[in-house]
Amino acid sequence: MTPIKFILRYTAIPFTAIVAVVIWAAVPSSKEIDARQYAALSRAYQSFPSTFRHEIADAMAHGQISDWQYQTLVRDSLASGVAMDWPATGVSDVAAERQRLASLIQADSDLARH
Repeated sequence: MTPIKFILRYTAIPFTAIVAVVIWAAVPSSKEIDARQYAALSRAYQSFPSTFRHEIADAMAHGQISDWQYQTLVRDSLASGVAMDWPATGVSDVAAERQRLASLIQADSDLARH
């Protein structure tokens, strides 16, 4: 076996497979959350502690929340003792629910002090 074949067989191909799996796992987590998830955040927003509302505001700093950030927010909400429930009805499209959450964040007087 030549050195080139050895490198391709035992190093390059497994490395390429690892990189492909990492990309496959990371890409779906970077997409924006859907309207039900925004609605769950906005409907439970007033019941969250101020520190957690600050985390939500930080997650919305770029105008939207990624799926990765949402997973972190859900874990933090459960740690804070507040469970979020996805609404079954009355959910608008993503842009409307995102705007509803953004307006709650802008109107929050606790965030103005931070």
